[in-house]
Amino acid sequence: MSVTKHIVDEVECKACEALGYVIYAPRIKLTLPDFIKSHFPGLELLKFLKEIDDMLKKMSTKKLTKIISYNETNPFELVIQYFSEDSDDPDDGLALSRTLIKDVSGKIAIHDFFRIPGPFRKGGHGRAILSYGLQQYLNIGVDLIKVHAALADGGFVWARAHFVAVDKKEVSLILASAKLSLQKDVFSKVKQIFDSYYSAEPQGRAFPINKWSHIPEMESILRSSHWHGEIDLNNPELLTKFKNYVTGQK
Repeated sequence: MSVTKHIVDEVECKACEALGYVIYAPRIKLTLPDFIKSHFPGLELLKFLKEIDDMLKKMSTKKLTKIISYNETNPFELVIQYFSEDSDDPDDGLALSRTLIKDVSGKIAIHDFFRIPGPFRKGGHGRAILSYGLQQYLNIGVDLIKVHAALADGGFVWARAHFVAVDKKEVSLILASAKLSLQKDVFSKVKQIFDSYYSAEPQGRAFPINKWSHIPEMESILRSSHWHGEIDLNNPELLTKFKNYVTGQK
């Protein structure tokens, strides 16, 4: 039995604008409802934007900017941005950016940026945002989620969320940092995970960096690390692990 996909209409778009979101699409002929219907059918736009707004608006007293933009040329992109006027402040800034892409390879969700003010960190908000996004990704058939772990703590958080590291050079730099910081017995465990994967997959793009995140001494190293990661939502094992993470089951 087929499930009827949600359809975004003009009424829903008006409701998004009533939340303070600006629809920005200069020189674009397609309306936003037609664009979503053509490229991201099933997206519950208002639900997603309201979940984001309900969580983030209470975190800053600064002026907030909320933008929905889209591009009707291939690759097709829908971008959601939400940020405070002090978004660049590493301690107090608020910023979120998510990009949905459809191209010949499929559909990709890029987690461009996420920062919340210090007092709200470690309160489960990151997992909640992931959960909101995952529901929509499954609704529209996203194949891959991409991240760049670069902000404070991001390297550890994304590793715990079961993203795999795609760039061997970046993983090697983290290994080198571990060698300088860890006792020999602990480092041997870290290196064994590295060697085990890359001996089997010399050009591999799915290093299980999550395994490092479960070594206590690696937490501080991963929190300051920079690496690019992915989750293949067509991989049942990874999808289950990611679902369990965002719902707090693991």
